[in-house]
Amino acid sequence: MEHKEYIAHSENSSGKKQTMKEHSSGVGKLMREFALSESFADLYEFCGLIHDMGKYSDDFQKYIAGESQKKVRHAIYGGIYAINQSMLDVAIPVYGHHSGLPNRPDMLLDIKTEQYSPKATYDTILNLWQGDIVGDIKIPNDKLFRDIPNTLLKELFVRMLYSSLVDADSLDTEKHFSEDRFNARLCPPLNAELLLDKLQQKRWLPFANNPGKSEQPINKLRNTVRKYAESKAHFPLGFFSLTLPTGMGKTLCSINWALHHAESHKNIKKIIIVLPFISIIDQTAEELKDIFNDEDGDYVLEHHSNVVYVEDKDSEECSPKQLATENWDYPIIVTTSVQFFESFFGNRRSQCRKLHNIQDSIIIFDEIQTLPLNVTEPTLVMLDNLQQLCRCSILFCTATQPDFKTRKGFNGISHIESLVENPQQVFDETRRVTYHPLNDYNEITMSELADDVGKSQKSALVVFNTKKKARSFYDEISEGMRHKAFHLSTSMCPVHRKRVINDIRKALRNEEYIIVSSTQLIEAGVDMDFPAVFRELAPLESIIQSAGRCNREGKNIAGDVYLFSLTEPGQPSKEYRAWLEFANLLYKGNEERLYTHDFYSYYYRELVKNYANTDKLNITDDRKKLLYQSIAEKYRIIDSKTQTLFIYDYNDESRRLYYQVKDKEYLTRQERQQISQYCVQVYDNFVRDNNAFIGYEQCGLSVWHGSYSPDYGLPFSEEFNVLIK
Repeated sequence: MEHKEYIAHSENSSGKKQTMKEHSSGVGKLMREFALSESFADLYEFCGLIHDMGKYSDDFQKYIAGESQKKVRHAIYGGIYAINQSMLDVAIPVYGHHSGLPNRPDMLLDIKTEQYSPKATYDTILNLWQGDIVGDIKIPNDKLFRDIPNTLLKELFVRMLYSSLVDADSLDTEKHFSEDRFNARLCPPLNAELLLDKLQQKRWLPFANNPGKSEQPINKLRNTVRKYAESKAHFPLGFFSLTLPTGMGKTLCSINWALHHAESHKNIKKIIIVLPFISIIDQTAEELKDIFNDEDGDYVLEHHSNVVYVEDKDSEECSPKQLATENWDYPIIVTTSVQFFESFFGNRRSQCRKLHNIQDSIIIFDEIQTLPLNVTEPTLVMLDNLQQLCRCSILFCTATQPDFKTRKGFNGISHIESLVENPQQVFDETRRVTYHPLNDYNEITMSELADDVGKSQKSALVVFNTKKKARSFYDEISEGMRHKAFHLSTSMCPVHRKRVINDIRKALRNEEYIIVSSTQLIEAGVDMDFPAVFRELAPLESIIQSAGRCNREGKNIAGDVYLFSLTEPGQPSKEYRAWLEFANLLYKGNEERLYTHDFYSYYYRELVKNYANTDKLNITDDRKKLLYQSIAEKYRIIDSKTQTLFIYDYNDESRRLYYQVKDKEYLTRQERQQISQYCVQVYDNFVRDNNAFIGYEQCGLSVWHGSYSPDYGLPFSEEFNVLIK
């Protein structure tokens, strides 16, 4: 009797179908390679072998043969099998490998309903699968999973198993349908010795060969700090901090330490650099690419919405870097906090696919103070679980280091090793500004502020808490003064902001007299140097970060930072107002506190104790209950309801993109990424007030047809708009 072949995937371009036996064994083999450790390899392979068991149903085989248009659930049957073997850890990833990680109770109810319904086909499917794949399959011992010491580590293990399964499933399917695409995934290994040599040749050696430059006090101090951090590279894997004032070269110091740390720990496979905002990624990524990428190799992968990897029109599907954004199989990755953390708390296949490639990594969090308070504890708990389970080291970098240590009433990190020998000495030796209260912190008008900025007769950066205030001040200073005026806010699309930032830098290099009106987006990581900075009263991290844009290179004996309060109302939120008032209470009349390295840690402890709920949505409790879907719906780094508007009429390229996609039903990944360069996020009230100027294309794109200023971007309300014909 002829053996029936059961099909997993339809014909590829060569006319070949992929059998279930081929697909299951291919996924199982990849799963062994992805296993958290050799001890778990059998369990991982088992998960791969059973994941598509449901495809042995008659209904699915008719569907794959084109004899039926009705889509068929198949993932549930592997989940039933795993539950029957008392392997919940395997059941959850298998059950959700297409639909996403489920809530445990919902999955168990669904499985119970399906298994015992009159129409259940489970027994038939099980017999066919066993006969086709391996006969009586060997069930791995699940004791190792049961021995994982606590529920939270088990919850993370399931995420890692799920990530491995969806990546292995995707890769094996890709190999069947597009072997060229599969083979294009060429990833150089992390070679710490080679990359350290590149760093030495391009950054440290030029200083060594230039005694005058290397003997400058700031460069001597940078070298001392770097060498001390390097001396701790042999420490065991764990948590570390690098608390340095702005302008001390945290990026290079941290990557140097990470490469030496990787040399000491041979298991390390990649270095991941996580930044809070897309607006500051460019300069970090460009600096790293300049150091490490050359004709001998390409080692740096950017993954965020503002980067598009396409070699030419014919190779879009085979760009190795574009493919690597799917699963992070690359030695150095530069990404955003949203991309990183929402993958760990997400439940969708595309979000989670990369997670297993984060094990055995060094993760550098730059500007970590931007982590939202309401998700701080669940985030730190997850990072602690990641460090323990997945053999990672985690470095927190910032000039304003929050106190993340575990204490009464705060579930954080038990030990964080400092990579700075004497932080206060470093802060004292790099003290480059003097703080001045304007009008003793009493409120002033926008006009009075403009007068004060003009009186300084210096190029100045003026930072506000809201876009409306930044725009209002820009209007105030745009006429009748002897300077160039610039505006920066998130009302401007990324291409627009980048152009303005480059224009500002050019003007500063040419020592032109300029005034910049900006929101907080300029505070973290944007490398600019003004002789004077004016900052609206704000939470402490924003005060200190804004001051980091003043006299950054030490060209003056001291730069001037002016702190002011406005009569003009409006703050981002009630919490923001409370935090800024609390910060001002702590330093008012004692501005010397602003120069001490540990003042921010003290402020953070008191803020957490008195004002903030750092697990507001009870996410850690949900993790203990294995409520994956609920967690994904709750956890947000950016907690606001916004809509993305495509500024189609910004320039020739944006118009070309618009007419290329306007009649399409679906957008390609490349098109979405290119369009993102011309998009602005707006709140629901903006959409409501300006709906007459927004067009909705069938591909899901929301297109802005109203006015867009070359100075400040989107207007605030419909009264500024002129419909574009």
